[in-house]
Amino acid sequence: MRIRSSSSESSEVINMSSLLDVLFILIIFFLVTTTFKQQEDDRRVDLPVDQRNQALANKAGDIVKINIRKSGAYVIMNKPVSEEMVEKTMKEAVAKRPEVKVLIRADKETKHLYVANVLSICKFVGVKETHIMVKTLN
Repeated sequence: MRIRSSSSESSEVINMSSLLDVLFILIIFFLVTTTFKQQEDDRRVDLPVDQRNQALANKAGDIVKINIRKSGAYVIMNKPVSEEMVEKTMKEAVAKRPEVKVLIRADKETKHLYVANVLSICKFVGVKETHIMVKTLN
C-alpha cells in the first residue's frame, strides 16, 4: 500500500525570478569590469619592441598602469595627470594596498627622463615592484 502526501511532487514550481536576478547581476558585473580594464591602456603610446621575444612584465593582480606619451605627458586611467598627481595617486594606492605593482607603458620615443621620474616616484612612495611594458615579436 502506497501512502501519498497531501501535496503532489509534480505540482512544485521552481521560482525562476531569483535565478534570473542573479544571472543579470553577474552579466552586469562582467561587463563593467571588462570596460574598466580597457580604459587603462592608452592607444597613443607606441611601445618599444623587445628583440628577444621576452615579455618583461605580464603580471596579474593589483596593478596600476602609468602611460607615458611621446610628449612626456603622464596618463593614468585615461586621464592626463601631472607629475605631482602621479605621486599623489601612487601614495594613495600604496596606502590602500601595500603590495601594489606598477606597470609603466612608455612610448618608444619617450625621453628616458620621464620613465626615470616615474621609477623614482614609485621608489619614493614605497612601491615594491615596478615593471616596464614592451611589445614582443610573436
